[in-house]
Amino acid sequence: MVIKKQQGFSLIELMIATALLSMVMFSGYFAYSLYTDKWQKRTELFWQLNKNSLGLEAMSRVLEATSVYIVKNQNDKYAVMFNGTQQSLTLVSNSPIFSSSSALVSFSLQTNKEGKSQLIYKELPLKNRMFINEPVNVDWQTSKVLVDDIKQLTFQYYGWESLSNAVNGNLDGAELELGSKPILQRWYTQHTPKDNRIMPSKISVYIKNNNDQETQIQIDLVTSSYTSLIYYLQEDV
Repeated sequence: MVIKKQQGFSLIELMIATALLSMVMFSGYFAYSLYTDKWQKRTELFWQLNKNSLGLEAMSRVLEATSVYIVKNQNDKYAVMFNGTQQSLTLVSNSPIFSSSSALVSFSLQTNKEGKSQLIYKELPLKNRMFINEPVNVDWQTSKVLVDDIKQLTFQYYGWESLSNAVNGNLDGAELELGSKPILQRWYTQHTPKDNRIMPSKISVYIKNNNDQETQIQIDLVTSSYTSLIYYLQEDV
């Protein structure tokens, strides 16, 4: 009867097996880390887009409730409080984000410490407070980032450029002087109470993020601000 001795693995075999197992584990870990990193980036992008969408929705609601708030401008003439450039906008809204009553609000493009551009919303409640003159230095009560990761932001305005243009633009053909043409509204990029005493009838907001994704929204405003101003002035224009 022959008894065979049980033999184990040699050191070289163990080293080869360990190396192969390490390669398999490393490959699995590498694939898992790639998947996890990709998933995390997708999740961060999802929440970023969701946050930005909520910010744009909040901005739309504030702008839709823009109030015909009359102040004295820098030329000491009565004008609607509405001051807008391509990258900033200040007005009075009846539906601000934080206040339960009307508030002076501001939207502006600003750069944070990390060098990222953001759409900043600021608010000052008008409860127990009233502006007679156009405010210059405002002590804002609340500030909030509405949209992050902005590459480009542009505000544009649609309407008449002056109070007299608005009045003439609303005249029918029978009231126009012989040979004159009706004045039409148009798009422009600068709106100040000093030069334009009424509100625009529309606002267009264009935003492009760092991934070159574009968003454009258009908000209709109160179209009769010129009649409110005329009624307030109680004089012919």
